[in-house]
Amino acid sequence: FGMPQPNGYRKAMRFMRHANKFGLPIVTFVDTPGAYAGKTAEELGQGEAIAYNLREMFGLRVPVISVVIGEGGSGGALAIGCANKNLILENSVYYVASPEACAAILWKSRSASNQATEALRITASELIRLEVMDEVVPEPLGGAHSDPVAAFPAIKSAIMATFRQYENMSEREIQLDRYQKFRKLGQFEEWVVRGADWRNVRSERAAASGVQTGAGTWALNEAEAAYIESSVNADEAWEHTLAEKAEWTNKPLQPPGLGRSGVMEMAVSMVEARRRKQAAAGSRSTYAAPAEAAKQEAAV
Repeated sequence: FGMPQPNGYRKAMRFMRHANKFGLPIVTFVDTPGAYAGKTAEELGQGEAIAYNLREMFGLRVPVISVVIGEGGSGGALAIGCANKNLILENSVYYVASPEACAAILWKSRSASNQATEALRITASELIRLEVMDEVVPEPLGGAHSDPVAAFPAIKSAIMATFRQYENMSEREIQLDRYQKFRKLGQFEEWVVRGADWRNVRSERAAASGVQTGAGTWALNEAEAAYIESSVNADEAWEHTLAEKAEWTNKPLQPPGLGRSGVMEMAVSMVEARRRKQAAAGSRSTYAAPAEAAKQEAAV
C-alpha cells in the first residue's frame, strides 16, 4: 500500500512538465515506504521511471517544493522529491532503507531495527541537522493524523513562505538553486591530523597570518601555497589535454577532487576562480588599449 508503480511516476512527471510549461510552481507530497518492487513493476521499467524523474526534475524551470507528510523511503520518495526546498512534518521520517531492511542487511536480523534506526538518522530533527531537509513543519498535539484539519494551516503557511523565496528568481537561478542543494549533500570538513588533535590545528590555522598564493587566496605557509598552485596547474593541464584530445579518442572523466581533501579542493577551486577573473580582466584591458590609442590619435 502506498508504493507507486512506474506508471505513477510517469504520470507525476507528465504533470510536472505541464506545470513547467505554464510557469506553475510544483508541490509534491511524499508518503511512501518506497517504490513497488514487484515483478510487474520491474517488467514495466520501475528503475527507468525513477531515474528518468530524477534527471528531469533537475531541469525544471519552476520552483519545486516537496513535503514529507508521513514517511519517505528510498528512490521511491526521491523520484518526486528532487526539490528546491524539502519540508518535513515534525513526526515524519525519511530514509534510504527502512530500519527493518537495514537491520536485515547489516546485522542479519530484523531484531536490530532499533540500532539501525539510530544509525540511519531518519527523524526530522536529525535530517535538518544534516541539511537533508530544509524546514520542519510543526504538528498538532497527537500528530497530524489525529487532527488533519489543524495540520493543514501549518503546511500551507510553510509552503507559501517557501514559495515567496523564489518569486523574484529567474528560471536559471531556480535551476542552480536546486542543483546546489543536492551537490552540497554529504560535504563535510576534513581535518585528519597526526594524533587526531584537529581542534588545536584548526585554532592555529585561524590565528596564523598565512601567505598569499599567486592568485591572491590564503594559505597557511609557502609549502601549502605551492601545493595549491601545483594542484591548480595539474587541473588546468588536464582540462587542456581533454580539450585537445591529445592522447585519447574519447574524453575520459576525472572525478573532481580526486586524491584531495575537501578543504584542499575548496582552496584549489578558489585559485582557479581567481585565475579566470584575472584572465578576463586582462582580456578586457587588452581590448580597451587600442580604443584609448585611437582616441589620442583623434585628439592630435
